[in-house]
Amino acid sequence: MKVGVSINTLNTADWDRVKAQDWDRPAVRPDWEAMRATMKMGDLVEPLGFDSLWSSEHFGTPYGMVPNPLQFLTYWAGRTQRIELGSLVVVLPWWNPVRLAHEIAFLDNLMEGRRLRLGVGRGVARQEFDVLGVDQNTARERVAEGIDILKRALSQERWSYDGEIWQIPENSIRPQWRSPDIMQNALGAATGPESMDVLASRGLLQLFTTGLPPEKVAENVKYYNSVRLKNGYAPSQPTVYMWGYCTDSADEAAEVTETNFKRYQQEAADHYGFNDAKRFEGLKGYERYDEQIKAGKGGATGSQSLEFSQMQFIGTPEKILENAEKLQRLTSACEVVTIFQYGGLSDIRAEKSMRKFAADVLPQLQAMKTPMHAHCLPDGYSVPTGVAAE
Repeated sequence: MKVGVSINTLNTADWDRVKAQDWDRPAVRPDWEAMRATMKMGDLVEPLGFDSLWSSEHFGTPYGMVPNPLQFLTYWAGRTQRIELGSLVVVLPWWNPVRLAHEIAFLDNLMEGRRLRLGVGRGVARQEFDVLGVDQNTARERVAEGIDILKRALSQERWSYDGEIWQIPENSIRPQWRSPDIMQNALGAATGPESMDVLASRGLLQLFTTGLPPEKVAENVKYYNSVRLKNGYAPSQPTVYMWGYCTDSADEAAEVTETNFKRYQQEAADHYGFNDAKRFEGLKGYERYDEQIKAGKGGATGSQSLEFSQMQFIGTPEKILENAEKLQRLTSACEVVTIFQYGGLSDIRAEKSMRKFAADVLPQLQAMKTPMHAHCLPDGYSVPTGVAAE
């Protein structure tokens, strides 16, 4: 199994001030200080033996605070030599696709043969759409056209596009990309069928990034693979995003789950608007979010949240490996990306946990076999000779 690390700045200490809109009060921790701690964690990823480093795309609140993941990954391309780099995710509706294709090709050249793991998605937080002047009702169409454009732009020297949203005259991406398979390795982040249909039908690999129990992820893997197969693509195995904290003390792990992990969930709910009953009302393509919120399943509490927290990589080395084995068995995951800095964890504790994870868990995870399991395959699908399915 491949194991990556997500490096994103979460300024947890500033949420109280932001939610109160008390702009006259200075931040408890300035963003630059929180970001400096994040960068220190990023510098550990390659020396500690992880396979990859990943970045998200968020702005406007203390959540995430990476307004351009490709810019951030370019920084890490210059500071590392071995690891792969990935995005969790580039939010396609926020980008001019021509500009995006140029930035992807440019980063691919700077990586000098290392693989770029381009993860894409459609975005959720209204304030991020609003400040960019992008109509969120068009998000699904922008994702579909964005992928179609990137597939042309990163495979043909001369190309054009005539869609409903984008009309692009014939042009070339320069510098030309170095790797011919960027889009073949691209991943799509989705939690519901409305997004999975768009991403899987265009051949993107699977990336599951949000708070779902592994049993639900397993259902989504099968559905995603069914859509891929209908569109001429072979079934694939997912990359799954996990939260990590490694310690020899089960009591300490329980405290991190109850305090820091739940605090992170609350931050996510505040950023995305999951606690606002009217947030997704009447919003095209986001009907499932509206239904979940009105059913009381949109925030950071509830049985689903508890089950989700119990499956994270938070615990003793033995517990983390047990959870990893269950995750792989249920979802056929071939790769995990773990975040170690979240929910107000002190910089010292986050780094200590990451180092312990690297010493006591990482080698076993990287040695773990990752077969494709039969229950993650479309009904009636016959596994080709030489491909493992258990």
